Amino acid sequence: MKTQATPETIQAQEFFHIPFWQQPPVDIFSRRALRLNELAVEDNSDWQPYLQLLAVINNAQQNLLEQYAQEAWVIPDTDKDEVPLTLALLSANRGLIERLFTDLHALLQADLSPTAQQVWKELLQLDSESRNQLCQHAFNQQLGIAQQDYQVWVNAVVQIVYTHAALNLAAITVKPLSEPGFCPCCGTDAVGSVIVGQGELEGLRYLCCGVCNSRWHSVRARCSFCDNSRDLGVHRIEQVKEGVLSGAEAECCPSCHAYRKRYRLSKQQYADPIADDLASLALDILLNEEGWQRGGANPFLLMGKIPRH
Repeated sequence: MKTQATPETIQAQEFFHIPFWQQPPVDIFSRRALRLNELAVEDNSDWQPYLQLLAVINNAQQNLLEQYAQEAWVIPDTDKDEVPLTLALLSANRGLIERLFTDLHALLQADLSPTAQQVWKELLQLDSESRNQLCQHAFNQQLGIAQQDYQVWVNAVVQIVYTHAALNLAAITVKPLSEPGFCPCCGTDAVGSVIVGQGELEGLRYLCCGVCNSRWHSVRARCSFCDNSRDLGVHRIEQVKEGVLSGAEAECCPSCHAYRKRYRLSKQQYADPIADDLASLALDILLNEEGWQRGGANPFLLMGKIPRH
């Protein structure tokens, strides 16, 4: 006699398993560089050169991610921490990070403006402790106005460090946090989310980390800030039928009055939460005018402000 299957027992089977945490792709920076170049071609504002520069930076990041893959990185013991990758990763690998700064500059030097060259000169003249503190401030999203010139370059290094570490973690070590909007891998604020466009995970929301580049599942029916599940809204620019704004949306919560951007991969297959965020600032401007509070930390959106072109 066969046991009658129920919806619960069917969904409990491995075939229906929803992976909670996803490691970054090994070629994450190359993919982002391609997307940034694609978005730069579509952009007709003075924001275009910045997207092009970021594409160059991401190609350099990919080069260094691969180059440093076999180095003897130290992953500090985090038994007492909620997340596997903490601030201690930076101090434990200070020597490698010093080399990363030098090597990143060497790869970028030919593409730097005179102003950027001067910033790099100042950055490389700092002592090791000062550069490590800049990395810690960047990781904690606490770079101040006086440090804004260093933001892009320091965040580029920090991303390499934490992305490499995330690529070497076992998924079993990454557990959900009580606050869904923070990365369960490194604890930083999600830059945005994607809605999966196809396959067995179609329609699911995955929040995306702007530091370690990992993703984690978060139920769409709940606000990723305050966990509210009532009267959530989605805002988009309706009249746009193609390009980056056709796939960009904002999840708006009337409880905390915050929004986080998300990207439908069914409409923009190669959308990247960091790249597409920078190319869809028209949506932020609209929401800002309506009084919504932006959430989601993009390491390359200078000081978290929305440029006015």
